[in-house]
Amino acid sequence: MAVHFDINLIVVAEERFTPAELKQVNDSVDIMKTIFARHGPVIGTVNRFKIDLTVAGANAIIRGAADAVALADRFAVRNNEALDVFIVKHMFHPTDVGYSPTPGACGKNKAKGRLRAPVVSLDGSTAESGNTFAHEVGHFLGLPHCEKDESLCGPANFMRAKSGTNTGVTPAQAVKMITHCQVTL
Repeated sequence: MAVHFDINLIVVAEERFTPAELKQVNDSVDIMKTIFARHGPVIGTVNRFKIDLTVAGANAIIRGAADAVALADRFAVRNNEALDVFIVKHMFHPTDVGYSPTPGACGKNKAKGRLRAPVVSLDGSTAESGNTFAHEVGHFLGLPHCEKDESLCGPANFMRAKSGTNTGVTPAQAVKMITHCQVTL
């Protein structure tokens, strides 16, 4: 397989999602795959998990970064081979649609007590949420916002702070991401 990384896609309180929102999750993953496919690393296996609302409890509501930390700490999938990506229906913060460490730590247990995985929402259109998924995974794999390092970005890049819907990975971004421990050569 090409240079890649695997994902544990974890839908939080799935029973609160409408069929259209569950389709948006799947379509957003497809958009994320397309963004990464241009120069890589590509997304390999997507393992799917769900956390029922009764189990997630208060962790199903993300009001800020501390809530994202608590969710990822409590529900990390017990494998280090794949990157956990938590999906919530909404972020209850006026400006945030996702959170991720930049870069993410190698080994899930090493990050306990701080954000250890991307947490993303379905806020916005499918194109926007697909871009958010890719954007937060990009952070985990070591990419800063373009405004912090323009040498990594093109003019309409998915790593802009207010990116909306944009193009794929640049060659410079691909080179940076393949050095992350989550990426398999």
